[in-house]
Amino acid sequence: MKKIEWLIAILFMGMGLMCMTISAISFRSDSLLYFGGYVKTFLLCTALLVLFIFLLVKWFHLGKKR
Repeated sequence: MKKIEWLIAILFMGMGLMCMTISAISFRSDSLLYFGGYVKTFLLCTALLVLFIFLLVKWFHLGKKR
């Protein structure tokens, strides 16, 4: 498998584990509204981290072409 295929597979596994974890934690707690704040913060931080890594990889890739 190519590196991108491994990355996609790992991302799908991570999303599945995250969904199962959120489901298990939210089922145990009293209110999803209380838990929703943490999820929103986590997702925002994750999205910013992924964006930063993507831009960093693109920047290195452009540096290698020159």
